[in-house]
Amino acid sequence: MALAGDLSEFPLTDIIQLVDLSKKTGGVHMHGRRGGQEMEGRLYFRDGRIIGAELPGMSPLEAVYTFFTFDSGPFSFEEDKVLEHPTITVSNEVIIMEGIMRQDAWASIQEYVPSLMMVPRLVPNPASGTTEINLEAEEWRVLTMVNGTNTVAQIAQRGGLGEFRTCEIIAQLLANGLIEKREG
Repeated sequence: MALAGDLSEFPLTDIIQLVDLSKKTGGVHMHGRRGGQEMEGRLYFRDGRIIGAELPGMSPLEAVYTFFTFDSGPFSFEEDKVLEHPTITVSNEVIIMEGIMRQDAWASIQEYVPSLMMVPRLVPNPASGTTEINLEAEEWRVLTMVNGTNTVAQIAQRGGLGEFRTCEIIAQLLANGLIEKREG
């Protein structure tokens, strides 16, 4: 099966559904862009089911969901790329639903976190007024790494929460006025 194109014209959801419908085995090689950052990885199928994914520095499932956030970039299906041992057991339908949710969420996150190279810093005097500030454990973990020097990518790597969750938390902290983008 010859399948190649650009993710801006043929989204990942369509690729997954086409490979599933045709019950193909192989890998989809993607070179995508997300928020100005270039990423390259592969999504593996066996008999149309997603069985694995590779994206440097990410777990297989996190890699699959990250592919959904690529806004453009070339892709091609390669029948000779086979993964011997499956690393993903979630159904294609569940992956597509979660992937679309992350795609929508990523669009909102990018308004606050345009790049993983952004450096956040603490706001000297947050304007909390009379409201109390309550943070979850994950939010505290991220907040303790915000120092005006660490990039979002470094915080994600050190915090162990993954890029998506880290960006989600940083966007929330920015929106709440607890941190800001470092200038210059």
